[in-house]
Amino acid sequence: MNEYLVPLTSACTLVTLNYIAMKVRSKMLFDSYEQFLAPLLTGLACIIMMLEPLPEALGLIDLRSLPIFMAGLRYGLPVALLSTVLPIGFSFLSHESQSWFIISQDLLAPALISSLFHNKEYRSGFLDISIRHGLQICAYVFLLRLVIYGFLEGKLTWLYTIDQLFMLAIMSATFIIIIIMVNDENKSWRLQRHMELQANQDSLTKLPNLRSFMPIADNELSKRRISIMMIDLDNFKQYNDQFGHLEGDQLLREVSTVLRHHIHEQDYIARYGGEEFILLSTETDPMTLSLYGKRLCSVVTESFPHKRHYDQSPITVSIGISTAVAPQVNLTQIIYEADQALYASKHSGKNCSTLYEDMPVASHKKNA
Repeated sequence: MNEYLVPLTSACTLVTLNYIAMKVRSKMLFDSYEQFLAPLLTGLACIIMMLEPLPEALGLIDLRSLPIFMAGLRYGLPVALLSTVLPIGFSFLSHESQSWFIISQDLLAPALISSLFHNKEYRSGFLDISIRHGLQICAYVFLLRLVIYGFLEGKLTWLYTIDQLFMLAIMSATFIIIIIMVNDENKSWRLQRHMELQANQDSLTKLPNLRSFMPIADNELSKRRISIMMIDLDNFKQYNDQFGHLEGDQLLREVSTVLRHHIHEQDYIARYGGEEFILLSTETDPMTLSLYGKRLCSVVTESFPHKRHYDQSPITVSIGISTAVAPQVNLTQIIYEADQALYASKHSGKNCSTLYEDMPVASHKKNA
């Protein structure tokens, strides 16, 4: 009976290795190298399993197939096949008998079978790995072993079948535990990502908030000249007073959607606060920026033909624009200048855009 405890020990070892690998992955943040590190870690786990041989009575040499199961299921066939390179090399170096047969049955076939159930969302962590898929992989490998044994021996014996059923139970239980561990880690990662998103996203408009905007703008400004647009929804207080805060909130959501869909693809927009939005643009040509601002004003006006203010005026925005004179200047100063240009647009009758440099005293402020 002691021989039946050996695979249990190997299974516990594999679960422990998987736990260590997950913690290392979460701490080291090597996502960009995962395509290379996943096969490496999987191959090493296979070799460790090969160092813990099982009794011959069980009809298996070891549990080297199990790490390959996860590689194929989570990462697909290319990674699963790469994961077999190290154990294949170790198999030849250790002079295993019937090396090619064992390699085909315990490494290559599991890589192919498990990859048939691969889902790209498993790799990203956005989708929990299906336990049903894990059980199906184990079942197909079990049937493959029975077929191969029956073909080579000419018949199946009850003793071999019972031993294989025992190993199927061990492999299935171990694989399910590993899948549950991976899914639990993914849930923690998704929760953390959701919390980070909430911290950097405006809850009303779903646009980025000022907290996330400032580091991005600072980073861009450290590399090149940029322009900042301050965009303000005209007469929003009156609209709120007339239709109520719920309608006001809905208008903000709708305006933010219109702006997000009509800004340049490389630009970045965020909610500044209240009814104001802030836009980071890589465009620095004054004429192009002026046309850009006018187009955004027109788009907003044309998007709400049935929404009107208390005096039946259309929904409009006013825009102020400022461009950095050089990279690595003070971002706060550019935002201040865009804000000053915005006030100029308000005083000019609203529903228009103003360049800071076109203001009468702009050039003096720039040089100050």
